[in-house]
Order: sequence, then C-alpha cells, then structure tokens
Amino acid sequence: MEPSSGGQATVEYVFILAFASLLGVNIFNKYTDFFSSSMGNVSHVLSSHLTIGVCPSECWFKGYKNGFTGTY
Repeated sequence: MEPSSGGQATVEYVFILAFASLLGVNIFNKYTDFFSSSMGNVSHVLSSHLTIGVCPSECWFKGYKNGFTGTY
C-alpha cells in the first residue's frame, strides 16, 4: 500500500501561505512607515514656508513666483 502525499502537500501549502502573509505584512508596514515619515517631512516644509515667509537676503529661497515677499 502506497502512503498518501495529501498531508505533506497541505503542510507545504500552509507554510507557503504563512510565508507569503508574513512577507506581505512586512512590506505593508515598511510602506506605511515610509509614507508616514514622508508626509511628516512635507508638512514640516510647508509649515516652515507658510509661517516664516521669505527672507530678503542670504537665503536659499528668494521668493514666490507671484511676487509675494513674505512681509505685509
């Protein structure tokens, strides 16, 4: 009588499914961490530009395209 290989195939399928799930969760976590830090950096840059304004001299940011100088 020949032993059935159905049990081994089921175990292998479960291992492959567990590995794929673990890999997917890790990729999703890395993506959310990257997205979160990127949005934090963008919000920091936007808030500093919108609150500080434009410096008149010796600044890397010389002005806005519409001519606004940052002073009232």
